[in-house]
Amino acid sequence: MRVVYTTHQFFPDFGAGTEVLTLGTAKEMARRGHAVEIYTGHPVREKPSPETAFDAYRHDGLPVCRMAHANRWSILPENPMEAEYRNLFFARRFRRDLAERRPDVAHFFHLQRVSASAVEVCYGLGIPTVFTVTDFWPLCPTNQLLGPGLSLCRGPGPEAANCVAHLAEIHGGRRVGRLVQVLPPKGLEVLCRFSGKLPSPPRGFPALVRALGGRAAYLREQMNRVDAVLVATGFMEETLVEFGVDRGRIRRVPFGIPGTGKTGRKTVRGRRKNLRIGFIGTLYEHKGAHVLLRAVRRLPADLPVEVRVYGKIDYFPAYGRRLVALAGEDRRVCFCGTFPGEMTGEVLDGLDLLVVPSLWYENAPLVILEARRAGVPVVATGLGGMSELIRDGEDGMLFDRGDDGQLARILEDLCRDRDRLARMSRKAPPPGTIVSYADEVEKIYRSLADRRKGPAARPGASALP
Repeated sequence: MRVVYTTHQFFPDFGAGTEVLTLGTAKEMARRGHAVEIYTGHPVREKPSPETAFDAYRHDGLPVCRMAHANRWSILPENPMEAEYRNLFFARRFRRDLAERRPDVAHFFHLQRVSASAVEVCYGLGIPTVFTVTDFWPLCPTNQLLGPGLSLCRGPGPEAANCVAHLAEIHGGRRVGRLVQVLPPKGLEVLCRFSGKLPSPPRGFPALVRALGGRAAYLREQMNRVDAVLVATGFMEETLVEFGVDRGRIRRVPFGIPGTGKTGRKTVRGRRKNLRIGFIGTLYEHKGAHVLLRAVRRLPADLPVEVRVYGKIDYFPAYGRRLVALAGEDRRVCFCGTFPGEMTGEVLDGLDLLVVPSLWYENAPLVILEARRAGVPVVATGLGGMSELIRDGEDGMLFDRGDDGQLARILEDLCRDRDRLARMSRKAPPPGTIVSYADEVEKIYRSLADRRKGPAARPGASALP
């Protein structure tokens, strides 16, 4: 079979969970003899040139086609907010390539930057599609279902006014940010409705608001054109159904991670003199590393613990400085930087406990699955998909979002009761592997390819220019 994959960003510059899952699946399918190709976006600051926006390279032997994407600039359409979810420049290249190569299936792991126009292209060409939903981008342009001030969000409201408020807080600058802040919610809805009725303004705030207002309807339509929507958690399934995705398209396929189900390591958790607590992830506010450091500050000074924080401290400089200030002179806290993905097992083997204090819903973080394989108990926020991966009190613990006091009590209790920690370690169920994940996905590919329809069966299926 010939399979095309998409993701929002990719190796070697980016290697978070979605990229790891995309690479692992593509490599496994290539190992099985399928011809694979990856299309991805690549964030840049300057406006891309049409002549140089695309480049091609190989990673781990796999062919990759990459498109430069700037949040503030776009080629076609000129409105960057519309291009965020319907990028006609990418669609033109994607349609040309797919019409020539005729893949048997297209599998989307992420559509940010390349946009959901990829779905529209495949639908028009009669190419079966699969979408593994790894985060909340179909509902939320920031992926995280968070609103202003890190408030939890359930998706776009009337006129997408809540989305306008959040994006204005992040990107709007002083003038627009202040305007949005002083408007009451109903007033903002009226402003968004008015902007939506203007005769297609080409640029400026009204144009961005108008484009944002059309995002949900377009993405809902494209999601309901995907043949198989794969989710790893019940929370993600219910979120998509609430958004308007047909439940009949959704299939539950838990994520898999590279390697075998068990590490084979003999480490007994909690037997070190100091309880070694770890954080692994992006050092940005929504991931909640500051919640862990606040909890550590609450612990008795003589409690035998040490904390290892893994992540790039200067990736978001302001937040990194905030974390360093929180740690202060506390020698129990060590900022350890990043590490290659193949060292994940080794890093986890050096921990007694992993803390995942995320302030957003998350989906099914691969780091939790990696911890389960290594037999490392996880303490995580009882929110979204995280609460489905951890059996509270059995193989890990859950705490309330942002509650550093509750987290501190859990850490102190586990430090003083090492036998409980060891029992949790033994009960951690092994996660699925990338091989078992590929087994399920391959079955879906074959099922869809067997009932493939040609483009003639979908007259007028695409409105792409």
